[in-house]
Amino acid sequence: MLVNSEKMNFEAGKTNAKDPVAKSSPDSSTAKDAKTVAVGLSEQGQHLNSLYQLSLSYAKQNPSPVYIAAEKRVELLANSVNELAKQSGYEYTPEQIKRVVEDVAKETNIRQMPRADVNASSGSVYAFLSSSDKATLADAYQYALDNNTSLDDVRTAAFSLARSRYIEAKINSGTTWAVHNPNENVGDAKPKETEQQTVTAGSRNSDSDYIKSLLQQLAKGLLFASNPYLRISLLQDTASAQLNNTLPSFLKEKISAMELNAEIQKD
Repeated sequence: MLVNSEKMNFEAGKTNAKDPVAKSSPDSSTAKDAKTVAVGLSEQGQHLNSLYQLSLSYAKQNPSPVYIAAEKRVELLANSVNELAKQSGYEYTPEQIKRVVEDVAKETNIRQMPRADVNASSGSVYAFLSSSDKATLADAYQYALDNNTSLDDVRTAAFSLARSRYIEAKINSGTTWAVHNPNENVGDAKPKETEQQTVTAGSRNSDSDYIKSLLQQLAKGLLFASNPYLRISLLQDTASAQLNNTLPSFLKEKISAMELNAEIQKD
């Protein structure tokens, strides 16, 4: 809680206690001023606590996406806190707004994701996104908010890119990957993971109306057409590959180059 009873008492001069000035001072105006200040601070504390509670409730109902940097998530939180403060009709100081933002960010665990471990048995694929990936996705997310375009598109693009970054990290760590060819038998218990096995993991149901609409957009060359930040080649490549259950071009090229180098070293 932002303003607990101890803080409230401190800020309000312990307004629940009797005011000694009112009895001991011959100057009644001084005593009245002291009471006014105490009451004013108490009301201030109540307003601050109210803003914290409203902001916390809003943040929990509208969580910022983990695929953007923590700094951007805090910025989005600050925007919502400022908006709620304006709607309240009470004038808060910048320091008070900052205090609320910091406390809500802490309560909702807005923090930078730790570096991902490709060998971990659990975790989030979003932890494999680079800082530039997150910056691009943050721009796309902000555009969707400002222009009321599809947030699902941003989520899909983010997952596709994160999944590709995870596969890239696995390859860099020494995992051998095979490009899936449905006309070939890739069995024989080889220590390889095919793209078909990996990119389908975590995918949405391909029969959903949303996925069908994306496939239609893809066929027309208009995937994520409503958001210019999702039209960049990298996001188009990774999202297209996700929809088609294949690997993005940049990973295929990486695998091909590694296989070529392996052949050269054999010779």
